[in-house]
Amino acid sequence: MRAKSATGQAHFKQSPDEVVQVNIRPDKSISPAKFKADPLVPGGYLAHPTTIRAVRVDIFVGGQEVFEDLEYNIQCEGCKRQIDVQFWKFCPYCEAKFPSPLPPPIQM
Repeated sequence: MRAKSATGQAHFKQSPDEVVQVNIRPDKSISPAKFKADPLVPGGYLAHPTTIRAVRVDIFVGGQEVFEDLEYNIQCEGCKRQIDVQFWKFCPYCEAKFPSPLPPPIQM
């Protein structure tokens, strides 16, 4: 929230312009950490129950920009997969907790 633009103005607002709710239904046939369009609910998604529990409900979006500025990839200590912790509360593949404090991010 302390990020500043090139003109010295606050880069992000304290409160959202818009709150979007997404309908996600559990489906054990979907691979962990994946989402599939829900054929029964327009604009909804299907996901593995573990994925639903792992996904952050307060995902921060800085306008229409991509998430690259907030990307924080680590290697999961449990399954060794690369995880972007900005989207997850714990590993969506193996359910391992993220270490605290987080290790330095993986440089891409």
